[in-house]
Amino acid sequence: MAVCYATLLGRLWFLGLASRYRVLCAYLAVQAIGSLGLSWIPIRTYAYTYAYMCVTPVLWVLAWMVVLELCRLILEDYPGIAGAGRRIVTWSMAAGVLISAVIAVYGLIAGVGRYPFMRSFLIVHFSVRAGVFAFLMAILFFVFRFRLRLPRNRRIYGIGFAVCWGLELVADGLSRVTAAPVAEVLDSVEMVFCSALLIAGFFLIGPEGERMPPARDPDTDETRAALHRKMADINRLLLKVSNREK
Repeated sequence: MAVCYATLLGRLWFLGLASRYRVLCAYLAVQAIGSLGLSWIPIRTYAYTYAYMCVTPVLWVLAWMVVLELCRLILEDYPGIAGAGRRIVTWSMAAGVLISAVIAVYGLIAGVGRYPFMRSFLIVHFSVRAGVFAFLMAILFFVFRFRLRLPRNRRIYGIGFAVCWGLELVADGLSRVTAAPVAEVLDSVEMVFCSALLIAGFFLIGPEGERMPPARDPDTDETRAALHRKMADINRLLLKVSNREK
């Protein structure tokens, strides 16, 4: 996995797209370094657990920033909607983390069951993962519902990250409630699929993917135009609200 993350990161850097997708590059870099470091530590040991608990919170923050970056890139023509979306994501994630942290601290103080600190950490972990995935799905729903015409690279970015994050969420969740051999198989399957997606991204992302695709079907364009007029109205309304708050 570390090689796949590093390879995609290197391609973005080599093609001059790193400045366009800064947060994605930071996420790929941390994933590459973290995966490489964890691969040298025997799994199911205290050292692995401590290393995992150090790397994971960094990935939480970067995943949240990826959602914000996708909002900016996908909705750059609608700054009012993009600004409202970023505020909703930030407030919701902060509230979710706070609530899960309170529950985790209560469990830690109560000391219920074995390894209360690890159990508390996993509560926050799954809360953040689920929250990020929910917002990724919301962004993709918005894209397809309003038929936004986007450069190929942005579509690949949004869909690819959402699929990888969803696979990791499902595999991580199932591995906690299944026997160790089954959990190892699930982790291997998730790694294969995510590696395949990273390799596909390596070949599909390129400078030509930054160009806006041409309009094709007139009827579809008319439907898209009507949806975009609705978005423009919403955008103007949100901009007025934002200006009044300032």
